[in-house]
Amino acid sequence: MSIQELLSQKLEEIDPAKYAKTRNYVSGGVTELGPFISRGVIDTRWVWEHLLKKGYDFDVMYGFVQQLAWRDFFQRVWQQRGEGINLDIRRNQEGVEHELIPSAIANGATGIEGIDRGIGSLLNSGLMHNHIRMYTAFLSCNLGKSHWHLSAQWMYSHLLDGDWGSNALSWQWVAGTFSNKKYIANQENINRFTDTNQNGTYLDKPYEELLESKIPNQLMELTGMEDVLPYSECDEDAMLSTAKEHGLKTLTKIDLDGLDSVSLFNYYQLSFQWQSGISSLPILLLEPSVFKRYPISKKCLDFMCSVAKEIPGMRVFVGEFCALEKVLDGCEVHFREHPLNLHYKGQIHQRNWLAPEVEGEFSSFFSYWKKVEKSLRRESKEYRGN
Repeated sequence: MSIQELLSQKLEEIDPAKYAKTRNYVSGGVTELGPFISRGVIDTRWVWEHLLKKGYDFDVMYGFVQQLAWRDFFQRVWQQRGEGINLDIRRNQEGVEHELIPSAIANGATGIEGIDRGIGSLLNSGLMHNHIRMYTAFLSCNLGKSHWHLSAQWMYSHLLDGDWGSNALSWQWVAGTFSNKKYIANQENINRFTDTNQNGTYLDKPYEELLESKIPNQLMELTGMEDVLPYSECDEDAMLSTAKEHGLKTLTKIDLDGLDSVSLFNYYQLSFQWQSGISSLPILLLEPSVFKRYPISKKCLDFMCSVAKEIPGMRVFVGEFCALEKVLDGCEVHFREHPLNLHYKGQIHQRNWLAPEVEGEFSSFFSYWKKVEKSLRRESKEYRGN
């Protein structure tokens, strides 16, 4: 099954009512659209328009669409703050004792069955339920007293739907640096949402006791990023090798003969459709500097390449934009806006936001959502002829 066929299938399987009721359960009605949205294959607006065409009432879609809005909100914050999202945003993280990763978390050996299953899924498949992400961040930051940044990078590096904006800001939300308080979960809560029945663990306590707990022995051993994800997994040679494994061709001078323009794709922009109306050569630009700052695993490289190879005529260039610019020798460059693209030069295209008119900086998600909801409710009524 092709990527496009798989995506079409998953779009048709969306059940917004079931999603709203069960999304916090690991066995709930999640869509697995995350990797396609994060890699830019589709966008939140496209999903919204698909649901409109299916004829759902806005109140039925409410819970699902609100989660789409969280994605756009995190992207808007990243757009506004840039590299500032790598720093504690509202307040410094309290109780930090180190900046490493608990080895038990990196290896899926925390002793908490529901969380360890989720980490195992992350390491093996690149998929992890959103609720398990929160539990894992809680263990690392609020119980293991790690600073959020390195552990967030570890998780991001393995996620097929890794989005640094969503990932960094979600970890900050759990750690209490982008929210009003730290997120806490005990064993009873984890059992409920992960279909487990553990008791007697270091999390089998009331919330107020967990807040005052010392670091459990299970989380005392620490490790660094270089031990859990060698940077060589996404270095220049690895990226070229992976691209060739998937049958992608590297850019050559011959490809550019007679061309006036090119369209740039990257790890965050792999849409099959955005080139519509643009007659240009698609180029997948993989900048080593980006992957050095935000490393990813071989699984993520594979997924990216499996998508890119389905875009007709795609060529790969591994190197910095400034090097590609010299090779292009005056070709017009088209690209989509993104916080990691600020150094690109050429014709910039706006992303297809859920509610494009809702822009600016917002004090909280709900101040953002209030405006988005108003816009989408109006659109839904107009579409349904109400």
